[in-house]
Amino acid sequence: MSEQTSTDGPDGPAPDPATQAPTPPDASSGSGGTDDLPPSPADLPVDHDDREHVVGLLQDAVSRGLIDTLEFDRRSGLATTARTRRDLNSLVVDLPLDHPDRARARTEAESRERRRTPRDAWSGGDTSGTVALHATLGSVKRSGAWAVPRRMEIDGWLGSAELDLTQAVIDHDVVEIDVDMTLGSVELRLPDTASASLEGVSATAGSIEDKRRGGSASGRPHVVVTGKVAFGSVEVKGPKWWR
Repeated sequence: MSEQTSTDGPDGPAPDPATQAPTPPDASSGSGGTDDLPPSPADLPVDHDDREHVVGLLQDAVSRGLIDTLEFDRRSGLATTARTRRDLNSLVVDLPLDHPDRARARTEAESRERRRTPRDAWSGGDTSGTVALHATLGSVKRSGAWAVPRRMEIDGWLGSAELDLTQAVIDHDVVEIDVDMTLGSVELRLPDTASASLEGVSATAGSIEDKRRGGSASGRPHVVVTGKVAFGSVEVKGPKWWR
């Protein structure tokens, strides 16, 4: 009689391979794991145009009185450094704004009408305080029917700030702008009736210039610019001729 080989282990009979449950795949191996799932649309990266579009929506929110200028500054600053759609969406999700596609589809006629009645477009917000604008490795822009605060502080390096006051809502006879810019530029566009003082700005290897032709010396609002600029420029200009 032939001798049979026993497959029993020390703790009893060995399990039958035919009835043993299969071992689930290891999630870390990449097969059947979460690594194969596509990224969420909210986590997709954004580019400069996406950021600029959200800043435009925030400007619209200011003009409609949904947020004040201080909140606009906070949100627009976050928009310029946003990396994903989730980051940008979080800045406007609580605002009753147009859908992005509809917002982009505003007609030129609507834009012209809004420019003709800037004060009607602004229905709230406190502009009596100080607003800080930061332009480091980027640009800060204000134009159209925006509410001008009584005082602004502009700082940064390797950046630029462009403030167009020609169609803005200005409730102050005097607007103060303090500048601290290195390797950057500040451009101010003023209405024909406005006046400006640049004597309080110092320049190191830079330039300070009022480029207006026949600008008013005592008009209102009167913009007082102080501070310093190094390896950069501060320029005051009049309205754009092609408006």
